[in-house]
Amino acid sequence: MPIMSKKGRCTSSTSSLLLGRLFNMPTNNKRDSITRAAHAQFRLYGYRKTSMEDIAGELGISRASLYSYFKNKDEIFRSVSVSLHERALANAKQCLLGRWSRENALSKIEQALLARHLPFHDEQFHSAHAGELQDEYSRLCGDVVTQSNTKFQQFLKEALDTAVEAKLIRVQSTKLSTAEVAELLNLATAGLKRGADRPGLFEARVAHFLGVFVRGLS
Repeated sequence: MPIMSKKGRCTSSTSSLLLGRLFNMPTNNKRDSITRAAHAQFRLYGYRKTSMEDIAGELGISRASLYSYFKNKDEIFRSVSVSLHERALANAKQCLLGRWSRENALSKIEQALLARHLPFHDEQFHSAHAGELQDEYSRLCGDVVTQSNTKFQQFLKEALDTAVEAKLIRVQSTKLSTAEVAELLNLATAGLKRGADRPGLFEARVAHFLGVFVRGLS
């Protein structure tokens, strides 16, 4: 049976019961559960209309208990951002592993770029509060984004180094280093999210862009 919060929001009693087991979990798992619950609240209701009380209510715990893990809403929001970036980086790195060949080089690069960027495009595409959330990401999480970009570009550079060594792609004629190629691929893909307001449009743009870009390296 649904439980109504003080703002009239409907939360699942099953979800609350499951998440109410928070204090039987290790500390890291407790923080992860809070982060997931907060992420759902932010997407549904935006940053400003989501309170610490709302997040605690979604978890079936007291607000005082929530404050024992996070000092304020800003800190929880940063935790959401860090979690999103960590998952995206792990998935992108996984895409770059394994054997490279002429047949799969383009696919591996495309999959890695989508794994890195698509979750953040989905955040904007599927929330009515995308603009507000983006403002808060800019205010609170600029360093998180910078560090994530640096790590991803390093993963991609190392993969490109492997591909160059195996003579699967060439960068010498471009007079660019593999680090510069990785940066261009990452930044250009980020830019392709702008205005991609139909399902599949961002993915199509990435495929078209790589078809042109990587052809010049082969």
